[in-house]
Amino acid sequence: RLVEQQQVGLLRHGERRRDAYELAVRQRGEGRLQRRRPSQLLRQQRHKRLPRHGRLALAPHRPAAAAAAAGTDTSGRRGMGSRIERFEGAEPGFAYLKMSGGQLRFRNQDVLTDASWDVQTGQRVGLVGNNGAGKTTQLRVLAGELELDGGEIVKSSADIKVAFLRQEFREELRDDRSLRDEMLSVFSEVLSLRARYDEAEAALAAAGEDADAMQGALDTMAELQAQLDASDAGAIEKRAERMMSAMGFSPSDAELPVTAFSGGWKMRIGLGKALLQEPQVLLLDEPT
Repeated sequence: RLVEQQQVGLLRHGERRRDAYELAVRQRGEGRLQRRRPSQLLRQQRHKRLPRHGRLALAPHRPAAAAAAAGTDTSGRRGMGSRIERFEGAEPGFAYLKMSGGQLRFRNQDVLTDASWDVQTGQRVGLVGNNGAGKTTQLRVLAGELELDGGEIVKSSADIKVAFLRQEFREELRDDRSLRDEMLSVFSEVLSLRARYDEAEAALAAAGEDADAMQGALDTMAELQAQLDASDAGAIEKRAERMMSAMGFSPSDAELPVTAFSGGWKMRIGLGKALLQEPQVLLLDEPT
């Protein structure tokens, strides 16, 4: 019942905004407006109608500006609700992801209308529908790339790890890279730390007799080394080699350029990169 009440409250969001605006206009005409914007009045009404209730409390709504900064496609939409739902007795690493009452419009056309489904650890779910029915759109929403007009996303934890293998995954591959380097590109943070360490090492070599420059370079190297150790940076090559083997590549393939492989083998590269992220939920858009 509580979940239904929360969903109804979300669907009435637009109505409450209009009521708050009208209230602000009336107060302004009566000279009683106390420097509060309609959005502030709306938040007060929403907080009164939707109290927090333990594990079913709604997470704060993310503004469009924050979504844009995070790289999500808001396309002028209002955004969507999201909440965390805990499961008592769940095993460590358990993951749950759900779209509930999803609504989305593109160019005045309904793409999703009350779309609801979920997936959890141990399940394999097939999303079946006609071309243009919104299958890819739903996967993009669950992957955090696109926001709904209405409805909500339910997660088992705020930091749930989701990997998404797109239909257009080939666009993300660089033909001039070797197979090994393409697999290692998944570990972009580690590679960035290594590059910064090399720069600090070069700065140390160029410091000469400048004690301050030497000390600064040494401090930077020590800090970066600590971050590399925490990231288990020394293991990424082994992980990439194991994944190449699991995908059916031979050791001699590791130094071949990506362009040397056919479409089917490139699909294996894309899948291997997704699995190297060690996701709790893996979304595959028409893998063949």
